[in-house]
Amino acid sequence: MRLILFEIAKLKISLKKPFITALRRVDQIEDIIIKIHTDTPLVGYGEACAVTAITGTSNEDVIHDLKEVLFPLLLNQELERESIFTLLQKALASAEAKACVDIALFDLLSKEASQSLHSYLGSTKYSLQTDLTISANTPILMREATQEALSLGFTSLKIKLDSDIQTNIQRLQQINEVLPSDIGLILDPNQSLSFTSCLKMLEAVNTNNIECIEQPFSAQNIHSMKKLKDKKLVPLLADESVFTLEDAQTLLEQDAVDMLNIKLMKCAGISEAIKIVSLAQEYKKTCMIGSMLEGPISLLAAAHFALSQDAIVLADLDSPFYLKEHPLLIPFHFEKDYIHLSDEFGLGVDKIIERLHFFQVQ
Repeated sequence: MRLILFEIAKLKISLKKPFITALRRVDQIEDIIIKIHTDTPLVGYGEACAVTAITGTSNEDVIHDLKEVLFPLLLNQELERESIFTLLQKALASAEAKACVDIALFDLLSKEASQSLHSYLGSTKYSLQTDLTISANTPILMREATQEALSLGFTSLKIKLDSDIQTNIQRLQQINEVLPSDIGLILDPNQSLSFTSCLKMLEAVNTNNIECIEQPFSAQNIHSMKKLKDKKLVPLLADESVFTLEDAQTLLEQDAVDMLNIKLMKCAGISEAIKIVSLAQEYKKTCMIGSMLEGPISLLAAAHFALSQDAIVLADLDSPFYLKEHPLLIPFHFEKDYIHLSDEFGLGVDKIIERLHFFQVQ
């Protein structure tokens, strides 16, 4: 099977309400989607989410890398798994652009094998549990958002925090007042804390129900991460500190973290994510599958991938709950906090995208 034609379109979906973290505010997603044609009837779909506040990459950068670098590189290439991903990952292009193509290639490979993507990757499961994110806000509003999440059946909540330690403490106190003892919290300050302020916060709140704290310090501050990890107050999860396989190797060699947050947009797709999870297993560490605030195609790819990896013990794939109703959300079958995936071949989005007419008929 050869790759013979590439198309690009834009996907915009508004949010039900603004998504607020220490780094940014988002009111709608604006993603890039691609369609790869082959010399067979099979086509593959991928998606890229450019989050400039985190990665420094814009949608314009992604489109440039796709059109000027990756599409010319892959045109007329045979779809052979080992060689095609080696070629893709060696290219000088953004991680998001590579992830977009990587997802489309895996969509094609699993269709060629007449399997769903999660089955093609080796999973025998169909469902995974996700947390729900509580955006940074006033303590009272975060308490109310927590109560709403509990009413929806979520048993793990990601709590967005910022650099204001006293307000963070009040937020967590308000949340804990309505939180049953069996509900876990993931604290996410998005790199906004110092080592001293982080300790002060953790010493002032109940840590019994904290599953982990995610990237409290700047991405380069591995020294503070190791110091906090060694104190064993709560498990430490690296996010912005680990983009590539080399980043993971550095963190794991220094024993600076307990867990790695893998996002396809950070690491350049499923082919690289597989390597990072394998490395984490070598060091007897576990992983979270995370996501940016991104669209349904790349989120589906992340869910399919996560199901195939035993070392992925936490999932942060709650973006569908933030998006306004859209046909591409149909493949996400939710039962409380569980995502159930179908047995449709590939990602299972072909019929939906054909109806939406994103791409011209060839």
